[in-house]
Amino acid sequence: MKKTPEIILVNTQLPENLGSVARGMLNFNFKKLRIVNPKFSLKNEKIIPVSAGADIVLKKTKIFNSFPNAIKDFHYVIGTTNRIRAIKKKQISLEGIVKLISSQTNFVALVFGPEKSGLDNEHISLCDYVYKIDTNPKFSSLNLSHAVTIICNKIHGIFKKSKVKINLANNKIAKKNDLILFYNILEKSLDESNFFKVKERKKVIFQKIKNIFSKTELTTVEVKTLISIIKNVKK
Repeated sequence: MKKTPEIILVNTQLPENLGSVARGMLNFNFKKLRIVNPKFSLKNEKIIPVSAGADIVLKKTKIFNSFPNAIKDFHYVIGTTNRIRAIKKKQISLEGIVKLISSQTNFVALVFGPEKSGLDNEHISLCDYVYKIDTNPKFSSLNLSHAVTIICNKIHGIFKKSKVKINLANNKIAKKNDLILFYNILEKSLDESNFFKVKERKKVIFQKIKNIFSKTELTTVEVKTLISIIKNVKK
């Protein structure tokens, strides 16, 4: 693979899992890892032994204090989940993920939630797609490092077996940084217009609003147009 997606771990709870994730990634030539608000120090003594020599992954790991900050420079963000969430998100196949990766203009992230609960609705609302590993429906819970390793292995296998045909239009899909800016401006505008009648419901309602826009692969120009519309309507 000339270019691999970056792996993002959100609120990881066990240091051993970070070590195992790094090991599984490097097994299949994935080297870029980001971690959001880990519940342990990255100097924890339990990480290195479990990583079995995957130092190149751990040394380059980037740490972020929030999920939006961690995804700003990506065009596509794919959340992994085995749970049914209130927010309905488009599902993507492994072949679909590989096609996104294959376009040299795309920067793709694969996101994994914390061990106990997985990604929540707030995380999912900022993703473009979700991917679900095919498991035993009566026992679908996977260890975090196993989930990462399985997906890295499957993507590596598809690239190794055949060349993937790319049918994606090069329309300069907006990076998440542009979308997050748009969401912030939209939320502020809705607040000022008293759109959220019941304040307790605001979070859920705005997650659903973000999900509407994430269903469409908006280009940078389209996002700028939406921002311009909001600013002019306010005037």
